[in-house]
Amino acid sequence: MNAFRILGALELFDGLVWKPVETPKIRILLAVLLSASGRVISIERLVEELWYEGAQQKFDQRNLVQQYVMRLRHQLGDRDRSVLVTKAPGYRLVFDPARLDAHRFEVLHAEGQDLFAAGADQRAFTVLGDALALWRGGAMDDVPTSPIVRAEAERLEEARLAAAEMRIDASHRIGGHAATLAELRALRRSNPLREGLWEKEMIALLECGRRADALDLYQRARRTLHEELGLEPGTALRRLQQRILTEDFAR
Repeated sequence: MNAFRILGALELFDGLVWKPVETPKIRILLAVLLSASGRVISIERLVEELWYEGAQQKFDQRNLVQQYVMRLRHQLGDRDRSVLVTKAPGYRLVFDPARLDAHRFEVLHAEGQDLFAAGADQRAFTVLGDALALWRGGAMDDVPTSPIVRAEAERLEEARLAAAEMRIDASHRIGGHAATLAELRALRRSNPLREGLWEKEMIALLECGRRADALDLYQRARRTLHEELGLEPGTALRRLQQRILTEDFAR
């Protein structure tokens, strides 16, 4: 049975090895069908996805979609057409969600959230780490842009960031502030407009006895937000700065 990975380059498992998916159009086709989670995608919609960035073409795009479907079936080893199923008005991909890495990530993420809410911080830290370990790069990062692919990639990347932030929070609740600093710095640099990351890094610095660095980081956050958005830091960041300045911060 086939398995699929989309948390990084798009790959399929043929029962022996993980393999890349040939040609950009086939990658878009498979990525769209995987993102649909078993729903039927019409041929018209597949045309829109496959030629999203291109100019209007004069050739028969519906016929080309059918050719791409045949090539994808060959890669899937789908001789009886039971995996990539023809169903009016288009096609659907039949697969076990448990054999998709994104599904496993979301199951582990949900489990980590429940553990964190229950105060099981060490277990939450471990489970969320297992979820994040499934990522090999950006979601479907070798698949050309199309509306469905972009929306699914953005949804997954947001979930990835939320899982990373919660794992850091779990680490902080068990005293692991120093261990998270490098990860926090990398996340904050990748998401400079996410105020919560600036706040978490300031708290981690403070808990490591680096009060001056925490205050300096606030000023950098303030400059970044002003330059990028024309806004001052939000209430939480401003209150944290005041608590540090007045030394009213309980460790």
